[in-house]
Amino acid sequence: MNFQPAAHKLAWSPPAEANDPYLSDPEQYRSKMAQYIDEDDAENAVFYQALLFAHELHAGQKRKSGDPYISHPFAVAEILAHELKLKDPHLLAAALLHDVVEDVPSIQLEDIQERFGEVVAELVDGCTKLTRHYPNKAILKDLTHSKIFLTASRRLGVLIIKLADRLHNLRTLHHLPKPKRQRIAHETIEVYAPIAAKLNIFPVKRELYHLALSYLYPKKSKKILQFIRGFRSSPVVVEFENELEKALGKFSSAVTIRPRAKGLGSYYDPIKKTLDISNSENHMDFAVILDTQDTVACYSALGIVNSMFPPIPRTLRDFISNPKMNGYRSLHVRVHVAGQNYLIKIRTPEMDEFAAYGILTRWSSDKPMSEEHWQEISELLRSIGEYGGAGPQRKALIRLSEAEETFVYSPKGDIYYLPKGSVVLDFAYKIHSELGDHCKGAHINNEWAPPTRALSDGDVVEIVTSPEPYDVDPELEELCKTPKARTALNKHLQQKRLRYAQDIGHQILLQEINRHGLSSDILKNEDTRLILEFHNIKNLPELFVRVGQDLISPHVVLYYFIKPQARDKDQNFSPGRHLFTHERNVLTVPELDRGIHKFARCCNPFPGQQNVLAVLSERGITFHHRDCSDLLDRHDLEPQRLLEVHWDEASVWRRPLVFTLRVFQEKVQSVIRSLANLLNTSAQIEYIGRGTDKHNQPVVLITVKIQSFGEAREFFRCLPTDRITIDNYGQEEGPRTIH
Repeated sequence: MNFQPAAHKLAWSPPAEANDPYLSDPEQYRSKMAQYIDEDDAENAVFYQALLFAHELHAGQKRKSGDPYISHPFAVAEILAHELKLKDPHLLAAALLHDVVEDVPSIQLEDIQERFGEVVAELVDGCTKLTRHYPNKAILKDLTHSKIFLTASRRLGVLIIKLADRLHNLRTLHHLPKPKRQRIAHETIEVYAPIAAKLNIFPVKRELYHLALSYLYPKKSKKILQFIRGFRSSPVVVEFENELEKALGKFSSAVTIRPRAKGLGSYYDPIKKTLDISNSENHMDFAVILDTQDTVACYSALGIVNSMFPPIPRTLRDFISNPKMNGYRSLHVRVHVAGQNYLIKIRTPEMDEFAAYGILTRWSSDKPMSEEHWQEISELLRSIGEYGGAGPQRKALIRLSEAEETFVYSPKGDIYYLPKGSVVLDFAYKIHSELGDHCKGAHINNEWAPPTRALSDGDVVEIVTSPEPYDVDPELEELCKTPKARTALNKHLQQKRLRYAQDIGHQILLQEINRHGLSSDILKNEDTRLILEFHNIKNLPELFVRVGQDLISPHVVLYYFIKPQARDKDQNFSPGRHLFTHERNVLTVPELDRGIHKFARCCNPFPGQQNVLAVLSERGITFHHRDCSDLLDRHDLEPQRLLEVHWDEASVWRRPLVFTLRVFQEKVQSVIRSLANLLNTSAQIEYIGRGTDKHNQPVVLITVKIQSFGEAREFFRCLPTDRITIDNYGQEEGPRTIH
């Protein structure tokens, strides 16, 4: 029997809701859904109960299109049942109810749990946006994303519902004003389309990209779609298809060849944020589906294809013997014919079904998802959800999860797939979190490599550990390509910053206490406990952290300990002001840590320089010149919130630091003459070279190793300090440039 695969596109195009009365009529909708989910099956009763309940709760609510609001949850559940072939009644019930807690004030999550059970309640909770009041809407949106991924790591159905929800919203996006359309489209290509790709839900991924990019780049998308249509019917493509059919015509089993033009998503570059024809390596794929479940036949078909069309070197990928992390299996080979590249995918019908619907094929299958596969997905979603960095970095994690893969081996021969560009640390964290925390490098193909070395296909990697945890910094996090490694490193970075803030906050409070002639024991008395309780601070360490991050002023705390007579002497005194505003607290810096200390680019101070001030934040310390206009104008800080910086020149750093510098409007020869006086110091100049800036002006590039603030001051004094920027600094491993 000839195999005819299902069309790999969603079963119906974006609906005009006004023409679909069943989407607002519960009886018509019930009759429609009965085609997919049996009304007579007792297990499905929860869905039909939810149908009536959702219709009742959303009564009177309208969408921007003017249609009854119930048409939206009805459509979301139908997408799941009809287009994605899902029959799980609890999942479909949650799809009907996914907006009720958010949009119906009288309904709480407890009501859903009592009426429909814990599973439906947890799914609805995962789909419900956070509604807390935040001054920054972007932060609230990021927290909502975090909640979705964390809940989905336990209940994957949350993410499936959100994908169907987003798909229907995009299909009806034209009813919204342009700014909101743009925001939703951006969020789609940054969050939802990449995760649909990771779960291998191909038709959803393709349509999400198509609709979102059409709204974001209307003119370019039309041009590309016109090009795709013309290319698909061009003589070169038709001839190649005929030759491929002819080559496989005498194969032992029936063969179906399905040509498919690349979708808009293939022409989008998420790094450069461009939509362009040149972004895609090829414009057509050909899926070769064999009417057999014998995987050996796939290799025979590959031999026929290769004999007819010599493959492009090093493009053969065997995802049958070594499936992708998401379970995808197929043989891939790229060929170049008549000036065009084509990707040929050879697979069985079972592989073809998984290629279209991915993880959904295991939802109610006789071959459920393996524990290993589920752990892989759960860990990915949890890593994205637990990430503690900024929202754009979380979106970068999601994008990386869609990246092309590279494969490496352990010394025992086990194969591991990682995003392309992954480094040694990614591999270490892939094996075990503790291995990543203590990784000091690796033997790659029996040669030593640092933790930041990028991995290539076929590398054999043996991790080398150290008793001491690996020191982390922001750039190291950016070098890693796996969500697990980035999340772990970010967690360690935040912990390091918290410890530092706690120490600095304690020092600042003690300085203030001493300045006011108070005893340090006041922090241990009962009044302190009451003050902490009043400000919703659970203990002294948390108070120190808040002071060290400039989230609370030490004067707010000391206000309650200052005698009323002392306050009366200064009419301007308040919990947010200092009695002696001309005095600043002092920040003593014994050594630098790239994860904590930053040199401001606005005024370009350097380590060891006099008249430097420090600004506290949750990300650590930023150094500025005392007379920096950006510090005084843009930051708008009260003078007492700035700290005097004292560089501890008696301290020798535990590890030398390597600085990369730019000296503007100088020549190499003049810089070398200026540095001649450094011959008697231990500063080691590792590199001096020339370059140009963006204005084509000369720039001298210097890499130097320094091990104390005194040494740093002597080095920088030799250079024109008003024309120096510190590009980077780090440990002896050297600077790491992020491209």
